[in-house]
Amino acid sequence: MRRLYRLPEKMRSKLAAPLGRVFTGEETKGREFAGLVETAPMIVTVGDRVTDTVGAMGRTPDMQVVDGVERRMKRTPPEVPYAKLVKVKNPAGMLTAGAISGMRQAFVGKKPVRVLVEGEEDLMAMLAIAMAPVFATVLYGQPGVGVVVVKATAIAKARDRAILAEMGIKGIS
Repeated sequence: MRRLYRLPEKMRSKLAAPLGRVFTGEETKGREFAGLVETAPMIVTVGDRVTDTVGAMGRTPDMQVVDGVERRMKRTPPEVPYAKLVKVKNPAGMLTAGAISGMRQAFVGKKPVRVLVEGEEDLMAMLAIAMAPVFATVLYGQPGVGVVVVKATAIAKARDRAILAEMGIKGIS
C-alpha cells in the first residue's frame, strides 16, 4: 500500500501565503530576478511555467519538478534539458512516500534532473526547500501572482520540516 501524508486542514491557510520573496510576472523580466537566477549556486524549480521561465533565461535548473499541467490544464512539459529523469505519483493536497523517495533520489547523483510528477506537485516546493542544500535557491509558481524565490536557509528548512512533521513526515534532511 502506498503511504499518503495529507496536509492538515489547519495548515492550509499557513501555506496559502508565499514562503519567500514574490516576483510578479513583470518583475521576472527585471535585473533583480535575473541576478538571482544567474548567481545562485543551485536552482530548483517547482512548476512547469517557472521551469520555462528559468530555462528561457539561459539557465538550466539543477532540479526541475514538473507535472505537465498549468492552471489545471494539460500542457507540453518544459523544453528544458535534463540528464536524469525521476518519475513519481503524487495526488493534490498530499505527499506520497514515493514522491519523498523520488525527491531524495533527485538530490543525489547526476544533474540536471527532472522529477516528473503524475498528479500534482503543489506541496513538493515545501519538500524541495526542506531537502535542498543550504546553498540552493528554490523557485515555485504562485498561480495568478508570480514566482516565489526561497533561499534554502537553515530557518527556511526548519520551517518546512516542521510543517512536514505536522503531516507525519519525519527524518527529512
